[in-house]
Amino acid sequence: MPDGNTTTDQGASALPRSMRNRILLTVVGAVALIVSVGVTFGIVVAHASALAVSTPEFAVTSYLNDVQHGNINAAMKLDGHVPRTEDVLMSNAAYAHVTDRMTGFHILHTTVTGSKAVVEASITQKSGTSTATFDVTRGAWNSLSLFGIESWRLKPVQLTTITVTIGAPGRVAATVAGVDLRWKGSIITLDAFPGRYPLAISSTNPWFTLQNTSTTVNGFGTHTALKTPAVLTQKGTDAIRAAANSWLDTCVASTAVQPTGCSFGLTSGAPAGQVWTDQTWTLATKPALSISAWDFSCHSPMQAGVGVGGCWRVTSTTPGTVTFHANFTDSATGDSGDITSVAPIDASVTGMATSFTDAGAVFRSRPWS
Repeated sequence: MPDGNTTTDQGASALPRSMRNRILLTVVGAVALIVSVGVTFGIVVAHASALAVSTPEFAVTSYLNDVQHGNINAAMKLDGHVPRTEDVLMSNAAYAHVTDRMTGFHILHTTVTGSKAVVEASITQKSGTSTATFDVTRGAWNSLSLFGIESWRLKPVQLTTITVTIGAPGRVAATVAGVDLRWKGSIITLDAFPGRYPLAISSTNPWFTLQNTSTTVNGFGTHTALKTPAVLTQKGTDAIRAAANSWLDTCVASTAVQPTGCSFGLTSGAPAGQVWTDQTWTLATKPALSISAWDFSCHSPMQAGVGVGGCWRVTSTTPGTVTFHANFTDSATGDSGDITSVAPIDASVTGMATSFTDAGAVFRSRPWS
């Protein structure tokens, strides 16, 4: 019988304390390794989810979702779209002024050919529904491929273009979706996302007015136009009429038998042996003038190289008439007297008004032979 001072026997199989500690550390290390691998795998998968998408459809869905919510800056990052300097509509701020934006979308069909895919989607706006196709490419093999994760990237999307044409002489203060166009007279082509874009013009010109207008971009990859012509005020109409009549008055003031650049003249001058003096033209009747609406198709020499050009065409619906008078002497016969045209001669006005100055309209006649 052991006495009370003797310790209890722990058994012959008990392990030394140092060995038990090593076993415990080994188990803890193994558990930590398993947890670490699991966490690493989770981080890799999470990272893969952020940088790559596993299907072409998801690449397109992410892009369209950003566009629908007005975050076109994020959308352009997804497809790598780099706006040009003149693309003033490519910002969240500009897009905030656009109405009739996307209200929804859904994927219709996907065709995968090797490392490429084409995704067709339906785009819904208040103004209607359209379809568009998006090109997606498969990324190269990388470490994420070990986990069965594919990388699909959206190629730059073909946006709709808006051609802006303002038919008016000189510079005009104009905005599209609240963004200054810095209009200088040349046609501007802008990339645009789906929506309705307003063209607003601020003008206090006394000669003409310009109407605001708008255009709707339906979906992607199409083309539309914003086009507005200058409309003459009564003051502008009167100024063009006065400028055209002034051109005719200048012709009438000529003393030549065939005034240069004018619409009238005699078929021949003084016969041999005669001398004409005090030659004058007289306007018998004024022409009836017609002034067209702004014509985008005409260009004057002063508008060479300008994308828009245009003018107000001026024509005579009824020509005016002029008469000719001169004094003559005949050295061979000694006769003298005056001569007058036998009948009134037609005097037409045909040309264009291209601009205005503080003094009035600038009229340019067609070339007359």
